[in-house]
Amino acid sequence: MAEERYTTIAAIDIGTSKVSCAIAHIGGENGSISVIGKGTYPNQGMRKGVVTDIEKTGAAIRAAVDAAERLSGYHIEHATITISGNHVQGQNTSGQVAVANPDREIRDDDVDRVLEVCRAIEVPNSRMLLNVLPSSYIVDGQEGIQQPRGMIAYRLEARAHLITAGSTAVQNLEKCVQAAGIAVDDYVPASLAAAELTLTETERELGTVLVDIGAETCDIAIFHQNAVVYTAVLPIGGAFITRDVAIGLKTSLLAAEELKMSYGTCDPRTASDAEQYNVPDEPAGRRIGRLELARIIEPRMSEIFELIAGVIANAGPEVTSAGVVLTGGGSQLEGVEALGREILKAPVRVASPTGPLLGILDEFRGPGQAAVLGLFSWVARGLDEAGIAEEPAAGLGGRIFGGVRGLIGRIRG
Repeated sequence: MAEERYTTIAAIDIGTSKVSCAIAHIGGENGSISVIGKGTYPNQGMRKGVVTDIEKTGAAIRAAVDAAERLSGYHIEHATITISGNHVQGQNTSGQVAVANPDREIRDDDVDRVLEVCRAIEVPNSRMLLNVLPSSYIVDGQEGIQQPRGMIAYRLEARAHLITAGSTAVQNLEKCVQAAGIAVDDYVPASLAAAELTLTETERELGTVLVDIGAETCDIAIFHQNAVVYTAVLPIGGAFITRDVAIGLKTSLLAAEELKMSYGTCDPRTASDAEQYNVPDEPAGRRIGRLELARIIEPRMSEIFELIAGVIANAGPEVTSAGVVLTGGGSQLEGVEALGREILKAPVRVASPTGPLLGILDEFRGPGQAAVLGLFSWVARGLDEAGIAEEPAAGLGGRIFGGVRGLIGRIRG
């Protein structure tokens, strides 16, 4: 029997409210993602996706990593991480080159050169280029080519989506990760990571808006013809609803979050004040009606959808015909799909990660973990060849070393 080949990867989703870390074997016969370690810890060192306290964020990363290491028996030295915040911005660009080979066959070096032309834009010193994502190629004027390698042509053109981020924000995030004793292999925008295991092939082809609703950001990626054509980050999320509930009911943020997640709905039409619930952690036993709670939640969730509608309008409705897919922790409110359909005038569904996921998932498979699990799929697509991971000995015997960045690269051709 042939020896099974796989590689072991660490992924960290650094969110405003929590840090999630997971370790997985990638590969095997079916290209499966087998989660062998996981950990989640509250993060109090970020606001709207940007680091405000390096020590607190670093401690949250370390705690989540420690939990994943204990479960897996592996020690993490490098990891792929998500990045968010409205400093993360996208733009479309294009480039063209002459096919260099005498036989006019397009080869890897031609594709690499045309993508280098695409990335040769002027980036201010205050920003850094994170990703170059080819959307389509044009071969001697013939548009819509997804894979030009092997074709015969004189000229090769490419259209690509470039993602940049604020240099200071990236550097501070990297300091937090390094403070936890980990080196960064690659930065992946949270929306692209979340899309990996939540969108279907049909949705990617026809045109779909992916919205990862986090605590204080909504990370948006729009796909059309199997490519990323638009990205944006809105500085608003589920924590805004929690604060509204806390203010409206004059209670703590912890109690407001519990009420929101346990009894909240975006649709007051489905709620009644006859449904009464105790406000947590109040010894007097104060009770509130579900209708009152819904009337606090619905306006803020409507505002979020109105902002998403603005992003769709900027991108162009022609690239969003398959509708909107919601994921992330903020997408789990009851009634969110119906409210989204009403405001966006498009099909809306809430998605959890799917695909070849195995291992110790349990509650780790919900919408709130779409980004961290999606990182494994992102890395797997970028690997040229899966390596053979060393089986861990007793204790923390296995190690997850670097080298992934060299295999993935910043250009995904």
